[in-house]
Amino acid sequence: MNASKMTARVKFKDKGGITSGDLRIIKRPVYVVPAMESGAEGQTAKTTLKYDYNGQMLKEVSHNHEAFVTEWTPGVNDMVLCIMVPDGDGDGFIIGEV
Repeated sequence: MNASKMTARVKFKDKGGITSGDLRIIKRPVYVVPAMESGAEGQTAKTTLKYDYNGQMLKEVSHNHEAFVTEWTPGVNDMVLCIMVPDGDGDGFIIGEV
């Protein structure tokens, strides 16, 4: 996986275990991960929950947490969806994770 070039190689277990050349990653949705998982500093967000019963405020609870917004990149052994160009040269694209 090469995040800077947005390419990855895929092993096709259903084709005898052959490995593709570099395939371009064309879909990279944004998602949020905890800052400690990402290895980067996140931004602090404050969340407030309000509990009420029939319109009467019972309790309000707040907490802060760090989060990091990042783009998806496939990991080793992730199952991905590929579209291959049918010319036999092995060119194709990684659409996303299954």
